Amino acid sequence: MQIILSGLHCDACEDSVTEGLKPFFHVKQVSMIRQGEEDNPWALIEVHDSYEHVWNVCNQLRGVFHRGKKLHFYIPLHQEDVYHEFHELEPHQRINIA
Repeated sequence: MQIILSGLHCDACEDSVTEGLKPFFHVKQVSMIRQGEEDNPWALIEVHDSYEHVWNVCNQLRGVFHRGKKLHFYIPLHQEDVYHEFHELEPHQRINIA
């Protein structure tokens, strides 16, 4: 599953983002995107966690400040296999709207 993190400083790197998020996610990969403003890179983060866990942690961390800048967590909507845990529910535990 992917997460986009913005609000970083220009000295942020893949390793620092990975280490900073280790207490919250099982980080598989971080890609830094540096186009745009020099002191405003963002990170595309690949995590190995359930959608529910990622959603809860992102909601808890939204708006947290890091070195004077507000961090923004965004979960891209169109991702493969994001809702796989909901398919495992029994029919009476889910809603199927056609």
